[in-house]
Formats: sequence, structure tokens, C-alpha cells
Amino acid sequence: MSETLSRSSPYTGTALSQGRPFWIVDGRAYDFTEWMKRHPGGAVWFQQTEGRDISALLHTYHREPADLRKTLAKYEIKELSGQEVRPKINVPPRLSGGPLPTPPSPFKQPSPMQAGSPEAGGSFRPTENDLLPKLGIPPFLLAPDFDARTDLPKLNYADEGSLLAEIRTKINERFSKRALKKYDRVFDVVTWVIGIAHVAALALLVTAIIPSWAFIVIMVVTRTGLAGAGHYHLHRKWRQPRGRFMFPFGKALFDINYVGTSLIGTDGHVLLHHPYLGSGADVKKTFFDSMLRLHPVLRIPGYTLHKLGICLSGLSLRAREITKFERPRPPGAGDGPLPRDAIRADFWVVRAWILVEFAVCLATGYIVAWLIQFVICLWFNTFLVVASHDFEEEITEEELAVIPESLRNDWAAQQICLSYDLSVVGNRWVDIFLSAGLSPHRVHHALPWQGSGFANLASEATVREVCAQHGIAWERPRNLIVERFPVVMKHYLLCPAKAAPVPPEVAMAAFPTMAQGQPSAPVPPPGQPPASGPSPGQVVRGQPVPGQLVSGQQAPWPGPGQPPAQDAGTAPPPSSVWGQLRELVRYAVDGFRGVGV
Repeated sequence: MSETLSRSSPYTGTALSQGRPFWIVDGRAYDFTEWMKRHPGGAVWFQQTEGRDISALLHTYHREPADLRKTLAKYEIKELSGQEVRPKINVPPRLSGGPLPTPPSPFKQPSPMQAGSPEAGGSFRPTENDLLPKLGIPPFLLAPDFDARTDLPKLNYADEGSLLAEIRTKINERFSKRALKKYDRVFDVVTWVIGIAHVAALALLVTAIIPSWAFIVIMVVTRTGLAGAGHYHLHRKWRQPRGRFMFPFGKALFDINYVGTSLIGTDGHVLLHHPYLGSGADVKKTFFDSMLRLHPVLRIPGYTLHKLGICLSGLSLRAREITKFERPRPPGAGDGPLPRDAIRADFWVVRAWILVEFAVCLATGYIVAWLIQFVICLWFNTFLVVASHDFEEEITEEELAVIPESLRNDWAAQQICLSYDLSVVGNRWVDIFLSAGLSPHRVHHALPWQGSGFANLASEATVREVCAQHGIAWERPRNLIVERFPVVMKHYLLCPAKAAPVPPEVAMAAFPTMAQGQPSAPVPPPGQPPASGPSPGQVVRGQPVPGQLVSGQQAPWPGPGQPPAQDAGTAPPPSSVWGQLRELVRYAVDGFRGVGV
């Protein structure tokens, strides 16, 4: 079986890189396959970022990133040592009259022993064009036209001279690593207390010591608190064990509220949402887009059934999919040096516990109480996920106006000004758990490497001080129930149905010129502006999607060689009642199959 098939999922459309592993940092190419085994934070961060530009991660997830320069120098690809990797543009000769297109990248071949690889005696020349366009994650989490090679934001997170560098310097002066660890340990003690209360609630229910309503309240509160703890554990170091199993139990708690999934949380939340907040790579923006494809009337039952399926069987099937298709290749001849993931024992323990809860309540006649707490906890935490940012619309000029003009392109300034702190009862130390860890959210986004909400609260005064020096106003926390929930509920429950993405093979069949790998428009010579007018594949507001009903008639699909009227990657939602019901059934069944999130 080719490497493409063995490392890419036939069910989710996830496509991973091939050939010799590589990573890009600040325009330089590196091979970290040896270093990842000794990385203090564990190998998982490299395993999930192969074939990506990880510059933002390196600079924002380390307490002292400048100290890593010597390590980087050891693993720079020798053939490109001292050279800056820049993107190449392949222009077919019949469009530009130029030279023949550049041959396929050595990364795209099925074996590391290909022409152009060091093993074959040739030169190894990756460029930014060799980066994974869809980041090696399920494409339904991204906009259909997203391309990581061009769409990742370029913000200032430099080790010197940036707002992040100044915040980090102040934090390092006032807090030692040991001091912050103490806050993490207290945070973990509280987490254990909440976990014990959660387990005890089920025992007290089936022995009739507490009524069903008390069980429901305790379940919702403890599940939210445990998910908040799991939120921070996802950001912590994760050492790859030498044995077959690993047990980072705190990380699996991200599953306990039925919304967060620890299987994709490390990548989707830690590696994509935090460094690329609000951009096309921020999967948190699109996390519920599948739900939004349903008619508003069908949204609550459809999403609830989908997540019930995820809870009972879908997430277990998804784990198998990740293990079989979407994780680094096992060691072996011709497969490359990346290690296979150890079995996530913590994940399976939490999955087993959720099923035990369901089975016990079903057997003892308390299944209605279980279903009620499931629905309340699911929707409460669903709205929590999106309440800490304004994902109801794209980032506007009004939102950016709160950032001083000199810091508009500063990474830390955007993280702080585009995030909300949340309050529930008004006590920040309690609200951390009632808000699933989102009480000190701005500090968490500015310092994502810190391991607990308590450490974030302790650091908040220092971060505020630096922000005040640069003219950044520190707004009060927003009340979760009164201020944020009404807004997100209106958007996610009442907005019109969104267009669904079209599978790539369907889009390519409709647009054969795109399938041949031709770019959407000729590239102009250096110094000249691009040609006016929409390019093939470009979204043009106000124009219908091919196949969409407009004034009672169907918009035509373009013929061979003709540009589409709108993005070929989307299709309109079903217009008939039966079409909407079919979409509801498909979405619900997908949950039990483990497709979607």
C-alpha cells in the first residue's frame, strides 16, 4: 500500500505529508526526527506538525525561545544551511510562456529514496510550497479554499522587540518555574476533588441518596470543571513513554463534557487555535459549521443526536481512524524514522467511564436523568467553547481599533484584544472551573505555555501592567450567562443554514482544469499588479454557487476550461423539506460513525 493511502484517512479526507519529514522555522528547513525523542515537551508536538511552518509555535510556546537557537542549528537541513526557504511558484508554460513547471517536490514521493533526496545523492530543497495545504487535519475543519502555504497569518512574535517578548521578560523576572509549578499543583488538587465529587454523584444516585435533580446539577458542574482542567492539561508537556502505553490522564478530561475531544484538542486547540487565533487556520471558528448546515429548526435535535453518537460510539471509532491512518508512520523499511504513537490509555479509561455511566443509569432506571444532564451539559459547554471570542463574524476594523496602531500586527496584542475573560459567579478562582478554564482567558492566550488557570491568574497583574504601558485597555470580564450566551445562542441557533463543503473529487470533476493542477490565474511579473477581475475558484460575493437555485432556475455549472462563478468547494444547503431531513439523518448518523466533530 502506498504511503499516501497508509497515512491518509479515506473517511475524513485527511492527507499527510510523504517522504522525508521536515519542518519550517523562520524560513529555514529542519529535520527534527532525532530531536523529538529528546524534546522536554514530548514528541507529540512534532508528530502532529510534520510538513508545517511551526515558527509561531516555537516563539509563543516556550518560556525562553531565544535559548533554542543552538538546538535549531544542529537540525537544520544541511543542504540548505544558512539559506532562507522561500515559496516557489509553478506556472504552466501555456499560461505564462515561461519554463516548464518545477518537478514534483521530493516530499511528495512515496519513498525517502527518491531522486533529489540526500539518500539518493541529490540535493534536498524544500520550499514553503511543500507545506501541507490543509495542515494534515480533516479538511472539513477548514474553509474549502484554505491553503496554509499562503493563508497563515504573519504577525510579530519576535523574541526581542515584540509585546510578547516584553510580557515574557516581566513574567520571568517575577515568577520562577518553581513558583508557577506550585500554582499548577494546587490546580490539580482542586481537579481531583471535582473528579471525586463527579464519581460519587453517580453512586449516590443509584443508591437513592440524592434525587435526580441534584445528580443533574452535580454532573453539569463537575463535567464543566473537569473539562476546564483538561483544557490546561492539553497545553502541558507530554513526554512520549518508551513503553506501549501512555497515561496523561488530565488531557483526556477534555472529553468529559461531550464537546471537547482530546484526540484533536492537542492539534486543533493548542497548535492551531492559539497561535492562529481568528484566521483561516483557527479550527475553533469552524468547529460547529456542520451543525450550522442544518435548518435552524433542526439544529438542536440534529446536533444533540450527533453528539450522542460521538459519545456512545463515534469517538471510539474516530480513535481507531487516527491510530490507523492519521498518526505518524510506524518504524520500518522505507517508512521513515517517525515513531508510532503509544496507546492513549487515558483516553480509553475516560471513554469506558462515560459508557459505564450510561449503562448504569439505563440498568437502574435513571436513564432520563442521564439524558437530561447530557443535553444540558452538552449545550452549556458548546456555547462556552465559542463565548470567549467573537466568532459570530469576521474580525472587523472596529475590533482592531482597540489595538494601538503600532501594535496592530503584534501577535500578543491581537491575542489579548480579541479574547474575552469570562465570569459566572464573580470569583475568578471559582469561575475558572465554572467556565471550563476561560476565566483568565486573555492571559492564557498571551502565555499559552503556562499549565493552569491558577498560574494565569497569578500572572494577570504583570500582563496588565505591560499592556497599560503600551496603551492597551484591559476590559472587565464579560458575564457568561447575561452577556455572551444570548449573543452566541442567537447566532448558532437562528442564523440561516450555511453552505456545505463539496468533496474534492466532486469539485475536481466539475472543474477539470483545476484537477490538472493549474493555478487559478497567471502570476504577474515582479512589480506588476495582478490582473483585475475574479480568478477561477475565487469567491465572488453576490454570484450564485453553481447548481444553486436563483429565481427558480438553477445556476449552470461551468464547462471545461471555464471559471466557476463561485468557490467550487461549497454547495448550497438543501432547499426542500425532504432534503433538510436527509441532511439531519446524515448528520446524526455521522456522529455514531465518528465522522465530524
